[in-house]
Amino acid sequence: MSNEFLVESHLSNKQLNNQSVSLVIPRITRDKIHNSIYYKANLDNSSLRGLNMLQLIEVIVRDLGTLKDKSVNQVCFLGGVEFKCILMKLIEICPTWEQLMTIIQMQDNVIDNFDNKYLVALVLTYIRIQYYYDNDEVNSKKYRELFSKCISDYRKLKSVAMDTDCWSMSQSIEIKIIHLDELVDWLCSEDEIWGIPLGHCQWSDLNASDEDDESSDESLSSSDDESE
Repeated sequence: MSNEFLVESHLSNKQLNNQSVSLVIPRITRDKIHNSIYYKANLDNSSLRGLNMLQLIEVIVRDLGTLKDKSVNQVCFLGGVEFKCILMKLIEICPTWEQLMTIIQMQDNVIDNFDNKYLVALVLTYIRIQYYYDNDEVNSKKYRELFSKCISDYRKLKSVAMDTDCWSMSQSIEIKIIHLDELVDWLCSEDEIWGIPLGHCQWSDLNASDEDDESSDESLSSSDDESE
């Protein structure tokens, strides 16, 4: 049978921007993710015992969480197969903003020396990939405020080179040390990360919020001068 008539079985039934949330990840990457051993063993619906954030957070903390100065069962680095699998499952579940903030704020809620830097990187990558199209003023402000805060975060992370796809046969895979602010800058300025398209995004210009604030301050100031 021709491939054009085959129905993909792994598309999430949740929708954003009038399409399945899964479609922000290219078909060939989705297929590789769903066929990977890590996804089948840890993130398949039967493995998670339910398609919800409560189950997924356990996997995220187990495999992306770190203790300061040492690892806690950490199997992932940014852009690797396991990271992409977790990112795909996050996309399929489509968590609420409150649930995403719970992941980011987990540092204070787990154990004293828990480091959430990989969890923050996951959420930032997810938001940039999934909500690139969102030009709602309130939502755009939330995204920019979060990214602006994280661009001042200089914690170190292990990562596949951000211009490299870990499944590429033509590129040598190199693991680098990057800083969280470098990830934020890349997400805000580039069109692709780890072989995943980022989509044209209007809210990712972090300077726009500063310019808007300055222009509003100037207009307020001029209004005050005129009233005097």
